[in-house]
Amino acid sequence: ANLGKMKSWGWELTLKWNDKIGDDFRYYANLNLMYNQNKIIENKEAPQDYEYMSTIGRRLGSRSQLLFFEYYNDQTTAQRYKEKYGTDLPEQIAGSNLKNGDCVYVDLNGDGIIDNQDRSRDFGYTDDPEYMAGLTLGFNWKGFDVSMQWTGAWNTTRSISNVFQRPFTNRQTNDDGGLLKHHLTNTWTNENPNPNSEFPRATFENANNNYTGSTLWEKDAKYLRLKNIQIAYNFDLPFMKKLKLNTFQLSLSGYNLLTFTPYVFGDPESRASNSPSYPLTKTYSLSLRLGF
Repeated sequence: ANLGKMKSWGWELTLKWNDKIGDDFRYYANLNLMYNQNKIIENKEAPQDYEYMSTIGRRLGSRSQLLFFEYYNDQTTAQRYKEKYGTDLPEQIAGSNLKNGDCVYVDLNGDGIIDNQDRSRDFGYTDDPEYMAGLTLGFNWKGFDVSMQWTGAWNTTRSISNVFQRPFTNRQTNDDGGLLKHHLTNTWTNENPNPNSEFPRATFENANNNYTGSTLWEKDAKYLRLKNIQIAYNFDLPFMKKLKLNTFQLSLSGYNLLTFTPYVFGDPESRASNSPSYPLTKTYSLSLRLGF
């Protein structure tokens, strides 16, 4: 049986403005802003050893993940960890085989070992945005009709995996795929040991350490998108009355023309986060509307 309780709350704001300048220019703006939040009150899950592991009290879709600290540096990481957390560097998943550039995680339960007991649901956002917005703008002027719609969302993330996470990975195996250009230019290497690299040292041997679910792989998926725009002209020609034609409009429309987002692994509105999917298409259309 599906047993559980969840509390949801939020608000929605709608603002509209219509006005004109002179006799010919009319314009309008409509803004919709929505906030939604939820919390799991009851969930018949197995008892957890630590409160931070439980889904109860957290947003639906919260992720169980390790807290990433930094890429390992045999000269500085142990000291930096002790300065921040007051304890010695815990044994990582790779154990004594930990190498420079490998992922280092935080020991949440303080037992000196990184394992599943250190996975928390307290970090980051979920696939569902907390905020969503829509803005429609338009004006009419001497036969011209121009309108556009913007949409946006924020406080949302995607946790990348598989092909996006590991080099030489495809949908079936972990060692028979290609190498994404994004991996090539943003991975920690001995030649470029950048502590701010997006990806850890590429490895098969320590794959269980570097590619396990953690906050390192949670990517900001906020976006602002020009969903559509239309430019139309309404003709008023002498022959229209003879043909009893009261509408003669030519319009050019575009769909999905612009997207601003820090998310580089595909469409931020899509939940595909493990491998490339069919790219978002831009659509242009030219139409003629006649009315009698």
